[in-house]
Amino acid sequence: KGLPVHLLENKVAQTISLYVEDDSSAGRVLTVIQSMLLKVNHDVMGTGLTWDTYVEDDTAKELVSQSEAQQQKLSPWFHSENQQETEKTYTQKSDLDSFLESLS
Repeated sequence: KGLPVHLLENKVAQTISLYVEDDSSAGRVLTVIQSMLLKVNHDVMGTGLTWDTYVEDDTAKELVSQSEAQQQKLSPWFHSENQQETEKTYTQKSDLDSFLESLS
């Protein structure tokens, strides 16, 4: 099943923004993207790539760091133990080529 995900690259700011249309897939999509970035970093960049991850606090309409969002269990990004198990399974099925194609 395909997930409605949009990636927006800003070359000037050197950012990639991720937008999901379905909140129920937000945590899973975030995990997949991070796993792919880690793989690219390890396999291609020689661990020279660094990044910071922020997610939107939908209530406050502002970005918060991933670590803060995890501590707060900020929904829809981090909300359940079941989500973690789903993310582990889904991440194992990720397709790096599809991810890289979506960035070009």
